[in-house]
Amino acid sequence: MSHFSDSPKVSTNTFMERRGVRKVDEIVGEAGCLWRETPMHDVGIDGQIEYVDTEGRATGRIVAVQIKAGPSYFSSRADGLVRFKPHVKHRNYWASFPLPVVVVLYHPDEHLAIWVDARHQLRENLDADLKVSESQRLTPSTVLDILSLDGDLPVLGFDPDGLLDEMLGQTNGSHGTSQSFFDLFFHGLTDLGHCLYFGMDLFSEIMREKDVHLEHQDEVLSWGSEDYDFLDRYVSFLLAHDLVRLDFDNLRRAAEDGMVGVFLAPLTHKGRALVKSANALDSEFFPSVSGGYRVLAQERLVRILFQDSGVRLLHIEQFKEAFRRHLKS
Repeated sequence: MSHFSDSPKVSTNTFMERRGVRKVDEIVGEAGCLWRETPMHDVGIDGQIEYVDTEGRATGRIVAVQIKAGPSYFSSRADGLVRFKPHVKHRNYWASFPLPVVVVLYHPDEHLAIWVDARHQLRENLDADLKVSESQRLTPSTVLDILSLDGDLPVLGFDPDGLLDEMLGQTNGSHGTSQSFFDLFFHGLTDLGHCLYFGMDLFSEIMREKDVHLEHQDEVLSWGSEDYDFLDRYVSFLLAHDLVRLDFDNLRRAAEDGMVGVFLAPLTHKGRALVKSANALDSEFFPSVSGGYRVLAQERLVRILFQDSGVRLLHIEQFKEAFRRHLKS
């Protein structure tokens, strides 16, 4: 009897999985970005891709990746789609993950690697199979598409005067109640200036305030497609300059439903530095204003309006009583 008859065996799946990881590593490297494999405790994320800008600087923009390699994962392919059925534990994990989660399917015999935004699909329908298009191939160019799932790719560097000037220059027109990125940002500050609020109600309120207090008296206080485009560009600007931390996927899903998303997001270190720089300029421009509470970068009170005739309150009270009876039964 061989001395090695009871030695541990290595599954062929192990080698197949490594081929998939090496393929992703190769493609990400060709894109000039970083592949960072999970070294231990892999519970559904094989690694991360980090964006490196054209000057070779790491940016901190990261997406999570799970890799499935082998012909078996392509057994349910039809009409240009491959269906992948994740385990229940992975569905919940990926849908609630704080970063975009991309699943890569790799067919080694066909040298085919395709990908899907798993988090986005699962948030739409947690129980459905993932549908991966065979046309959505993982290539060096699509690595940047994947990294853009969390918003426009970031721009490094911090020039506060230049940033404020750019915010002033980005507007939705030249009419009396037009707004700029500057207006939305400084009107949207809340939580002692540590957070930023955004929503269509803020846009509308600034418009009304300008009309009343600046006496522009615009004939029509309304908005059109150029205003929606303006708001989309504003959110992209915040992300590209890393001024706030927010879940961009929620805004994506709102846009797909034809709505303007709403968020209350904390400012990043860069966002807080911008506010601090604006405060310093405010003190320089208006030295007679006393105290540390500046006029420019003060917080705006944000309230959620509850409009209820009492029906909701009564139903909630009834539910509480019914639930207590349910627990006792």
